[in-house]
Amino acid sequence: MLLRIRSICFAAFIVFFVGFIGFFCLPAALFGRRAAQATVKSWSKTGLDALKLITGMTYRIEGAENIPTGGAIVAANHQSMWETIALVAILPRPVISLKQELLWVPVYGWWAKLAGHIPIDRKGGAKALRAFTRIAKERIDEGNQVIVFPEGTRIQPGQTSRFLPGAAGIYTTANAPCTPAAHDSGRFWTHPGIERKPGVVTLRFLPPIAPGLDRKTFLKELKAQIEAARPDLENTPLEKEKSVG
Repeated sequence: MLLRIRSICFAAFIVFFVGFIGFFCLPAALFGRRAAQATVKSWSKTGLDALKLITGMTYRIEGAENIPTGGAIVAANHQSMWETIALVAILPRPVISLKQELLWVPVYGWWAKLAGHIPIDRKGGAKALRAFTRIAKERIDEGNQVIVFPEGTRIQPGQTSRFLPGAAGIYTTANAPCTPAAHDSGRFWTHPGIERKPGVVTLRFLPPIAPGLDRKTFLKELKAQIEAARPDLENTPLEKEKSVG
């Protein structure tokens, strides 16, 4: 019962905080994308602090020396909303790929657009994928770190999935390095559900994959590295892969 109460309190705080600060900081939008990115980063850092204070859920970083400082791709496994908050808080100039529908969310959607985050039209087919790849290359050329989730959807801890080709498209088009990141957030931030359990998420940044590989080889290497580094798969046989469309 106490766990649920704390989880509800955290959810309520996030809704209030994003709404209030989002309106309060609107003048920062006049100073361009970098100011908007700084605002979104401050939200994310405060969110992580609130998560620790209210629910006892915190994190540790391994491989911090691998965090890119210039234009790059950061590809992470996807288990919960936690990594979408944490990676934005941790990376120097983060730009995240997100569902197009999130841009319609009041306040959050406004700031996501102002910060240069990249919407994905999942129903748009090849044309939408080309547009997404083009924008991602532009962001990388500007010195941003583009965050992608190659699984395409949230996967339960202990499970694996095929990787979708979007990350490979950015990698070859932008001719940029890709830093794999692996974590076990789903053990503490449950999805679906509202529970946020006390504990320590392990977030591992791996050495970057240098540009130059063909798409198939890159995607195979990325998948192998992330799954080998995922804490929730350690000492656990990989489950049969689930094909996620």
